[in-house]
Amino acid sequence: MPDAVKRWAAVFAGLLVMRGLLLLQGAMPLYLPGMMVLADAVTALALVLARRLLMPTPWLIAFYAPLIALVYHAAGMHAEIHGSFFRLAHIIQAMDTEFLSSTLSWHFFGYFPFYLLTASAWLYALVDRARTETLPWAMQPAPAALLLFGMLLGYYVVTPSPTYLANNPLMATAVQIPGAFWRATARDEESLLVVQGAETDPAFFLRDQPGQRHTGQPNILVIMVEGLSGAYLPSVARHHGVKPDLALPELDAHLKAHGFSLFPNAVSMQRQTNRGSYAIICGDYPRITTGVPKMTLIASAGRPIQCLPRTLKNAGYRTAYIQAASLSFMNKDVFMPLAGFETVIGREALAAQGVPADGWGADDAPFFAAVAEQIRDLDAGDRPWFATVLNVATHHPFTHEDEALDGEALLIRRARAFELLTDAVGRLLDTLQVRGVLNDTLVIITSDEAGGFQQDDDAGKILRNNFGVMALRMPSRGRWPTLAPPETLVAHMDIAVTVLDLLGLDSVSNMIGSSMLHNPQRRPRGLLFGDTYGARSYFLYDHGELVACDETLLRCQQWRFDPSRVFGTLVATDQPPRLNLAARNRIISQASLIRDIGVATEDRYRVAPGVITRRRPYLGGQKLAVDPSDLLEVTVEAQALPETRGRAYAGNLRVVMLDGKSGDRLAERAIRVQGIYPITTTLLIPPPRATTVDVNLHWAPDKGGGELAIRSLDVRRKPDPSPLPFEAPALPEVRGVD
Repeated sequence: MPDAVKRWAAVFAGLLVMRGLLLLQGAMPLYLPGMMVLADAVTALALVLARRLLMPTPWLIAFYAPLIALVYHAAGMHAEIHGSFFRLAHIIQAMDTEFLSSTLSWHFFGYFPFYLLTASAWLYALVDRARTETLPWAMQPAPAALLLFGMLLGYYVVTPSPTYLANNPLMATAVQIPGAFWRATARDEESLLVVQGAETDPAFFLRDQPGQRHTGQPNILVIMVEGLSGAYLPSVARHHGVKPDLALPELDAHLKAHGFSLFPNAVSMQRQTNRGSYAIICGDYPRITTGVPKMTLIASAGRPIQCLPRTLKNAGYRTAYIQAASLSFMNKDVFMPLAGFETVIGREALAAQGVPADGWGADDAPFFAAVAEQIRDLDAGDRPWFATVLNVATHHPFTHEDEALDGEALLIRRARAFELLTDAVGRLLDTLQVRGVLNDTLVIITSDEAGGFQQDDDAGKILRNNFGVMALRMPSRGRWPTLAPPETLVAHMDIAVTVLDLLGLDSVSNMIGSSMLHNPQRRPRGLLFGDTYGARSYFLYDHGELVACDETLLRCQQWRFDPSRVFGTLVATDQPPRLNLAARNRIISQASLIRDIGVATEDRYRVAPGVITRRRPYLGGQKLAVDPSDLLEVTVEAQALPETRGRAYAGNLRVVMLDGKSGDRLAERAIRVQGIYPITTTLLIPPPRATTVDVNLHWAPDKGGGELAIRSLDVRRKPDPSPLPFEAPALPEVRGVD
């Protein structure tokens, strides 16, 4: 087939030219050049085999060329900032008018004409100019469609992730179409994979909050810096032995001068602001896979949720959320009040106060100046306050007041944006110091998500998009608990539990995480996190194990690391993954449940796992409608976590049915737990009257202060053909094995 070979060579040459443009646009290292060439060669072959199917008429060049140029240009922009190609599953968010108006500008399309011309040239090579040409069987439309499908399927199976830079952008986009279509048409309440009988690990759902003595109710200020990576701080980068392409020594100096303590092993739990900020505010896992974010689900449901701001509001705090961008993007205008913020301020309210805005929102200098004034107003009140702040000027495309950088490369604009952020944060801290606010305020500086970075070697590459930042400063006045050792593994969702621990609020919510205050009995923990841009999910054990998987959880690699230097010591091993497929699916499925909401239908409620203590019960809030002709089936899977694993351990798990309207106790059952191995039991409880019910769990160990891991709780309403009379509380005994 000499003609087909010529066509393939022409298309392959065109794709190589576009690859070169992509490397220039994305400022990408020549990562696995052999794989890049092979991916382009396979793509050229697929295009030639399917040319009759894809190009029945030359006029389609006018459609395909701009589309291909747009795919390459978007891939280059994403690679430059995030270190990966884009996920087609995010197309709905990318088409949001707020996103488009804030992100796109004419001077970011400099490479588009070159992509367009090159694509037009090799597309022309695919066109049949002699219609009498006899096609081989493999190039007939029907066989070509089957071959193309087979090649796409094979490409998907072979490549570790469609977003890897070694891929060809066209093939990488094509293999994502089925999943993106499913995401776009799925209901908000996506069904979750339930793995019957699969093992789980309570270490991923701990609430390690030992309880601290405290000297009052300090103000609490959480500053989330858009896209800040811990690797950008030179002291943290040196700790891990990494050399990122962006360094912020002045920000490092500001934090040191104001007495902040840094946790170098800080994990940013997910990409995208609505995922990371949800974990911070609600003490819960964000959506690990590329499903509907939990913030969106909560906003759609319109039901208040017991997150940190609501808990503090109930404890007497004034609560405020302030961000530079518009609140409507990512549904924050709905979510933040549902989470408990009394005052919610975004771009529109700031503009009404005279704060100028361009692109996504206000530049950092005027924004943080406005934040200082909002804090002044909060501090003038007679109640302690909790404020959460999020800037936006360090978000792509990094628009700011320095007009001299218009048209410059994005990486140059990014560096300048973070320099301006450093100055603005420094001025804010100085202002708060002079006004005496820092005397009575706990300040936490973190990021909503970790911006990626590039360096010469590939060490730790798999976690570059999860390299978080965590800096804490205790109030200057008073005596406060010491912090955990600096090398402690911490994460986004630990912020809420740390605040609750500091205030002695141990029994008011179902949040999870590990307090960053000193705890000599700190439990070993597991941590689940993801990278939705890279389509990756991670299962980390803080003693030095990491299981890294793609989002299907089918392809996983076991890694090891030095627990004191997570991001700088990762080494792949030949060992099989510590968690099998069923366990991985169950843990991901359980983490996808929203705390205090779970998965609810008219007759069933399944909640997220957690840990309860003598002081801290599980608070249901299921609000299931029942009547006396029903039975309430409560299935509990629990596992005791004694203070000392080798000791004999026993206690009573009390299952309490409450009236969801009045709070009256309607019924109670108790399960006897003995030993440290998991037990599962099902109770049938008849409701005494027609109402809505909540099911709470209380743990009463015989002695000591151990915990009980609730591995699963399923509450189901079942019609009872022969209603039982209402009974007094019974005490069935269920024993584990020592």
